[in-house]
Amino acid sequence: MIIQEYSDELEEQYEQLLSNSQVSMFNHSLKYKIFLKKILTYSEDRYLCCIEKDKIIAALPLFIKNGPYGRVVNSLPFFGSHGGFVYRDEFTAEHCALLLKELDSLMQSNDTLSCTLIESPFENNKSFYQLFNGNLSDNRIGQITPLPKQDIKTRPDEQLLSLYHQKTRNMVRKGLKSGFEIAHDGSLETLQALYSIHKQNIESIGGQAKLWNVFESIYEVFDYDTDYRIYTARKDGKIVSALLLFYFKNTVEYFTPATLEEYRSEQPLSALIYNAMLDAVVGKKMHFWNWGGTWLNQTGVYQFKSRWGTEDYPYRYHIKMVATPDKLNQATKNDLLSSYANFYTIPFDYISSI
Repeated sequence: MIIQEYSDELEEQYEQLLSNSQVSMFNHSLKYKIFLKKILTYSEDRYLCCIEKDKIIAALPLFIKNGPYGRVVNSLPFFGSHGGFVYRDEFTAEHCALLLKELDSLMQSNDTLSCTLIESPFENNKSFYQLFNGNLSDNRIGQITPLPKQDIKTRPDEQLLSLYHQKTRNMVRKGLKSGFEIAHDGSLETLQALYSIHKQNIESIGGQAKLWNVFESIYEVFDYDTDYRIYTARKDGKIVSALLLFYFKNTVEYFTPATLEEYRSEQPLSALIYNAMLDAVVGKKMHFWNWGGTWLNQTGVYQFKSRWGTEDYPYRYHIKMVATPDKLNQATKNDLLSSYANFYTIPFDYISSI
């Protein structure tokens, strides 16, 4: 049993690991690794693989970012990406301990501020993360819609609508009746429209939008229709709403929605989500629609997602604060956000408690 860092010679083995793992997600994929490398400048990737009898039993994907307070280790960074242990059924505490020993060695050999492992929402064995011995934690609620399986008795559109809350069914019907032209395509022009509307949406509420290089990297790294789709709603030839989705194994990842403010009341996004879900069931044979993580205090966001027939999949950020607290005496939330962009450092309420 050995630990070996990922290299291209392990590609087939790593892909087999993801295919066989019950907890693997889009974020664990090698294409996502390439994507992260393109957008997370001045960071390094260290994917630790536990190999036994010439087979990868488990892996721990890591990205590391250097900054003024030390190095930050994430599994994985960027907008709540899931990482943590990805493994086959034969994964044991012994395998886990060997991976964690290598991780500890990596942290001790560098000036490390913190290390964060983010569980997969499909993770059922929390004991592996107890071995990590994190001293801080952060909780999220994963919200996932189990997509219906097709049967000869019920039409798939009726199956979907029956999952939704009455208010969501009404929103979908309004969107479908509002005269939008709904389609999907992988053109650069459509991607640019998605980015433009997304930027307007996020900046209007004082948030930080994803940069254009994120969307450009998606276009360069992933294969349209196999890895992702962009659904659009047009009115009079103009894109008024767009939705970016990713596909991995049997799961759809809800990634970036965007709608022009003046069209929101006509519910184009609801129509897009419904059509995309229908295509996921009928065409792509997907089993799950992953809405992503929700903060515990985001009651409005939680309610919106829950009305699409979701089930809760709680998961946790396991954080090990490696540096002594006095190292952060002068740190502010904005310091950490700017110095470690797209990386998780520590819970911000921890700073105020120092």
